[in-house]
Amino acid sequence: MSQSADNVLSEEAIQELEAQIPAKASLATRLAYEKAKSAGQTVLLSKGGFIVAECADGTERVVCASKPRRKVTTGSFNIRPGTATSART
Repeated sequence: MSQSADNVLSEEAIQELEAQIPAKASLATRLAYEKAKSAGQTVLLSKGGFIVAECADGTERVVCASKPRRKVTTGSFNIRPGTATSART
């Protein structure tokens, strides 16, 4: 399958689309949270260094302590081409 010149995005267009990823991911996460809560389901959150189960009735229960394994500074981590792993392993 060959690509026509009309289907090729410029580097600038790709960067603009990539810049939208954090906001879109945040929106999707918030909508999933709201959907689960409105369906009466319990959701898990990270609050104050703990994993907390937030029940449909509004009560909260600490499930366990959470501690990040590694701190990564924004912009300090780059994925090189060919090194990404598949989530379906």
